[in-house]
Amino acid sequence: MGVRRLFVAVYPPPRAAAWLAERLASLSLPPARATATDQLHMTLLFLGETDDLRLPRVIESIQRSASGIAPFQLTVQRLITLPLRGPPRLLAAETSAPPGLVEITRRLVTRLARPSQKQRPKAFLPHITLARFRGSGGPKVEVEVPEPDRPTFPVDHVALMESHLRPDRAEHRLIERVSLEP
Repeated sequence: MGVRRLFVAVYPPPRAAAWLAERLASLSLPPARATATDQLHMTLLFLGETDDLRLPRVIESIQRSASGIAPFQLTVQRLITLPLRGPPRLLAAETSAPPGLVEITRRLVTRLARPSQKQRPKAFLPHITLARFRGSGGPKVEVEVPEPDRPTFPVDHVALMESHLRPDRAEHRLIERVSLEP
């Protein structure tokens, strides 16, 4: 038995991920480490180091959290730097926050968040990390995506992922896919 570094996420389909990568490439930014296109995702809840013995309960909690939530659409609204306060450490694509996304995130936090995460809850800002700035950070960026250019993509499942940190990047591996069904 071992320990895994886990998170629950939503992944954009390849076409939307390619659009995000193209947008990132079109910006003039200081040195940054771009997220690989196939690794672009929205983290709903970071679980962190999780013992393998807990894995069946984690999967069951995700399934229960997804129960009764219908598939929904996400729309990219703007490109922003995060954190919102302090020196920017990353560039992200902020998306819409449809009720289904907000509800499943709330349920996941209620069921799976560590006590310290529940005591200091952060407001959920739906975003997909596009790049991380090197060194002391990058410039503040806030670029609205014009209405007709905003990509919209369907979300019909959430994914329990394992993350392996490498010196130059993180590698993600699917543990469980949980469908959204009304």
